Amino acid sequence: MRAIQEKIMSHIMERRKLPEGSWYREGFVPPKDEESYGYAPNFQKTSVAKIRQNPGYSVKTYRELVSFVAQLGHDNHRYNLMFRGQTEDFHDSKGKSVAYPTIFRPKNGQRSIRKTTIESRFKHLRKAIEKLRKHFRPSGSPDPLFRYREYQMALIQHYGICPTPLLDVTQSLRVAATFALQNNVTTGYVFLFGMPYPNGSISHYVDENMVMVKLQSVCPRDALRPHYQEGWLVGRLALTPTKEAGDNAARRLIGKYKLDNKDAKFWDENFQPIPMDTLMPEKDSFRDIYYGRL
Repeated sequence: MRAIQEKIMSHIMERRKLPEGSWYREGFVPPKDEESYGYAPNFQKTSVAKIRQNPGYSVKTYRELVSFVAQLGHDNHRYNLMFRGQTEDFHDSKGKSVAYPTIFRPKNGQRSIRKTTIESRFKHLRKAIEKLRKHFRPSGSPDPLFRYREYQMALIQHYGICPTPLLDVTQSLRVAATFALQNNVTTGYVFLFGMPYPNGSISHYVDENMVMVKLQSVCPRDALRPHYQEGWLVGRLALTPTKEAGDNAARRLIGKYKLDNKDAKFWDENFQPIPMDTLMPEKDSFRDIYYGRL
């Protein structure tokens, strides 16, 4: 997908000289012999590259996160905000955040991925698509599911049947925050991507070299997870078995928030995380019927 080249308004932790007695958010890291320097919060026009290199804007409550996202959305109204929650912030060799689909990610403990590994994963994906098309049509599935491979990948990706060249995102900030702090971790990350506005259940953007799939529109009713998670998939428009810069959704990153739940006060009585057994229900007829066979 094409990178956002223009500068956008975003919250960043800016390293600068702080006036004596000034207030700064947690994340302050004073260099040696420079006690008056640190990271201070700022909302300013900046580049995607700088956001990717930033440590993440510190947020202590969900209410605060909603407020920041509202401000960012208002000042960048040209973009459709999509969210992704992660327990970690993964980087490239230059220290920039990356967000690659699973099919292009290295195996655990490895820094890079071999070309042969990608080719093998695509071979497995093609077999899974063929099985889905020939043998395992879910009840109530819309016809387009069997005409377009993006539709077929939607189920395969969302249920972890095998890696695909599409990345999971959501239109729900609460879903993203829940995933970011899952398993009772004390810190997590919510990433905001500036995407085009959709024009259908599956949207192709030639100028942006991007495809977006609305899972709620393409997945059958017995596939529960996509509906509960308000999920979307995004990826490079030319889905080829090669890893390219355009596969990195972080090239459209317009906001990165570091959630701080060390004091267990990120959520409150009015804003609670969505239970994981709701987002990923145990009873799911699509998974029960088709998962093992694919």
